[in-house]
Amino acid sequence: MAAWLERKRGWLPESSGGGQAPEQMERPYSVSEVAELLGVTRQTVYKWLSVDNPDDAVIPPAAWFRLPSGYIRIRKWAVESMVNEQ
Repeated sequence: MAAWLERKRGWLPESSGGGQAPEQMERPYSVSEVAELLGVTRQTVYKWLSVDNPDDAVIPPAAWFRLPSGYIRIRKWAVESMVNEQ
């Protein structure tokens, strides 16, 4: 086998067995899903994210992330806290 095809040890972190099962992983929500849950438009959700000025954000920067495709996903705990505030 060519050297560059050989399996390298230690290139991934070792699993301690404490990883989450897929059904226990936090489910992120799309902007459209958040808008539907809260009864607002997608544009309102984008304003709440305040991408250009994080200091004015209703949804803090730690509560959302951008996928490599450019789409935004909002973490479950942030959505739940907003739903509970209504």
